[in-house]
Amino acid sequence: MMDYLKQPAFVVEDIDEDINLSLPPSSGQEYIKRVVIEARQCADVVVADLDLSCIKKPTKAIETLAGCVQAPASLKPTIEWQQYQSSDFSKLRLYVSQLKNEIVTGKRKWRPPDINLPDIDDQNAWISFCLGGEKKLEPTLNTLFCFNQSSIEQVLEYLVQFVETERKIQYKIGQWIYTLLVLLEQPLQPDTCSCLRSLARACSVIRADSRELDAQELGALNLFICLVARYFRQLDLADP
Repeated sequence: MMDYLKQPAFVVEDIDEDINLSLPPSSGQEYIKRVVIEARQCADVVVADLDLSCIKKPTKAIETLAGCVQAPASLKPTIEWQQYQSSDFSKLRLYVSQLKNEIVTGKRKWRPPDINLPDIDDQNAWISFCLGGEKKLEPTLNTLFCFNQSSIEQVLEYLVQFVETERKIQYKIGQWIYTLLVLLEQPLQPDTCSCLRSLARACSVIRADSRELDAQELGALNLFICLVARYFRQLDLADP
């Protein structure tokens, strides 16, 4: 079998090494001869000479992001609770997916709400919008069906950055984050996956803080860590 593969694909007659390569070949046979001559002139191994002075050294060290901060024993959710939340979240996502499909196929009528969404590049405006602003707008599915996937990912990133800065999850922000996670399509984009991991880490840091947490905020912190780790499969961040 191997000997067969070594047989030449073309029969090439005697090659005249004095062929003038500056002139175009007069036939297919002469073209093949030129290819053979040029191949003989190529080295088996070629090593590029690199000008190391052109390679910039990193201006600062790259820090590896750590995992979630371990929860105090009294605040850590049980495995059963995590499994229930992940299952409930999965059912909700399936229901929403079916609704969207019915809207797309025309089986369900849908009228966009009469709202003015902020410019997608205006982070402060989106934070104000999600907090309620002058209008106490709820993050309903009817509202969020106005969003495309790119907008969902961008607004989610804004909210996660807000949580990291404020070191707390306000009720309204938690509502929006949860609803955006319901609408988030899989497989995740790398940037979106990084955003979710940042959300879980931020929640673990807030949870491990010494300040007293009320039941509502603790539930939100545990829930987001659970969903990122258990549902979106970032298992290294999961509470044991």
